[in-house]
Amino acid sequence: TIAIMLHEIPHEVGDYALLVASGMTKQKALCMQFVTAVGALAGCIMGLVAGGLVDRLTQGVLPFTAGGFIYIALVNSVPALMEDVSLGLKQSLGEALAFTVGIGCMVGIAMFE
Repeated sequence: TIAIMLHEIPHEVGDYALLVASGMTKQKALCMQFVTAVGALAGCIMGLVAGGLVDRLTQGVLPFTAGGFIYIALVNSVPALMEDVSLGLKQSLGEALAFTVGIGCMVGIAMFE
């Protein structure tokens, strides 16, 4: 869906930055991100096909999928954010604001999609 596509761009950029920061070469990190992006695209296509075939099944599966995306994003992001506590209140408020804006965007997309 549109929400997943809009989510994937910053998610992949964040993952790339984490991979490079953890010591992976830029080329290898880019290659790994390409592989995961292809997997996400295949999953999206399968989800759209399944959605057209069995609406009732996808209504039960989508909440678990959304939860999986949130879990993976937080597992990848929170340790890196918590690592440098010297950034202070301004950085924390900026991160909280970005998170809130992201939730607002997702709610807006869910309402109008």
